[in-house]
Amino acid sequence: MARPESAAAERRDMPLLARRVPLWTLVLAANLGLILTVAIAALARSAEKHGALGMIAVQVAEIPDTIGDWWKGAAPFTTTPYQKLPAGFRRNALRSFVDPGYALITPYNTKRGRATIQLIRLSDGRMLKEWLPDVAAINARSHFHSAIVDLNRDKSVDRMRPMHPMLLANGDLLIHDNTPLSRIDGCGQPRWVIDGIFHHSLERAADGSLWIPYRLTRSNVPGVGAKFADEALAQVDEKGQLIRVERLIDILDRNDLGGLWRGRPYEEDPFHLNDIEPVLTSGRYWQQGDVILSLRNMSLIALYRPSTGRILWTRAGPWSAQHDVSILDDHRIMVFDNHVRWGVAGRRVDGNNRLLIYNLATDKVSSPLATTFAVRGITTATQGRATPLSNGDVMVEETERGQLMRIAPDGSLRWRYVSADPSGRRLWLSWSRYLDPDDPGVLSAVKAATAREQCT
Repeated sequence: MARPESAAAERRDMPLLARRVPLWTLVLAANLGLILTVAIAALARSAEKHGALGMIAVQVAEIPDTIGDWWKGAAPFTTTPYQKLPAGFRRNALRSFVDPGYALITPYNTKRGRATIQLIRLSDGRMLKEWLPDVAAINARSHFHSAIVDLNRDKSVDRMRPMHPMLLANGDLLIHDNTPLSRIDGCGQPRWVIDGIFHHSLERAADGSLWIPYRLTRSNVPGVGAKFADEALAQVDEKGQLIRVERLIDILDRNDLGGLWRGRPYEEDPFHLNDIEPVLTSGRYWQQGDVILSLRNMSLIALYRPSTGRILWTRAGPWSAQHDVSILDDHRIMVFDNHVRWGVAGRRVDGNNRLLIYNLATDKVSSPLATTFAVRGITTATQGRATPLSNGDVMVEETERGQLMRIAPDGSLRWRYVSADPSGRRLWLSWSRYLDPDDPGVLSAVKAATAREQCT
């Protein structure tokens, strides 16, 4: 029998990982780990009540997501099945149509490891101007802290994807991506930054102001998690002044519509406000100054009058998880319908996306390009855009497949732009914008943007 002192010496000489561990130690460690996990989860769920400790709990809880994002990389490659096509712009060779307009697109450049913003001339696909926003300089002007987004982690230069950029008269751009809203010059340097979480559409009203969805950095709704998306409507001007922020919850409650989200099972993103479409001219069903709202996670569209605080009408469906509402005339709107089947994991598209026309006069919905969308397999589960053009055409962005198209009323393709790396792997776009040369100021804005000296 080994003497106690020799046995102790033998244990000391053994490698650490080879030593025996008493069962009670394992049981104690497992119970402490379970208690710690439950405590972190409880703190993270109501982080706003626990100050700095709550924010630390949120950061710990997000470690698996952070590791997953790091593993996937920053480039927004799509996994959706698609036809491999060469990257770039191509006109339909069988058509004599020449597009006189321009487009702002946001392709991801894998060589540079970042998203860019490009001004494309659509008559020949030539890139006239490219912006490389100084993301670090923009983020440095932000002071908010939120569990919803961490700018240094989630929106660094390799991960920030400028969404729905807007070209201004002097050639500057407005950009955002669940980030502060910023105005950058031709060299990508910020002229001003409005701090906060701005996301999705950016549209101009008749009075020149701009409407954009906004998310509160922290919600004061009792009992919700730290990542609860407390949405709002933000109105700003080109000088960087925040005119108003109005919470969507307050708007719904004021109009006795709070039950639309409170009556559902809890989720952190119950609304997902993705489009605020300003009414530019008064008509039978709206007035100049009204806005049409698209709430993806309710499949709801609403007409809201900011001047009175009243919602004039709402409609849920037949669209599902829709994006991008556009006004066609004094009684019709167009909706890009993602047509998502919510009961399937991953929110799968039910067949393909749809372009729906809702006629308020008849209360009827039509789908004029149903065959085209089905034949071309236009399928993006999230995001997506449809811009009506002056001659009856429509510009469609299939966001997840990195494809932008101009489609004629008969369903034929005018041109197509594909976002892909040199091997043909598709990369997401981020809400391209059509610049109509018939729109006053477009040509002068294009000239201003392209006349500037090259940046070093």
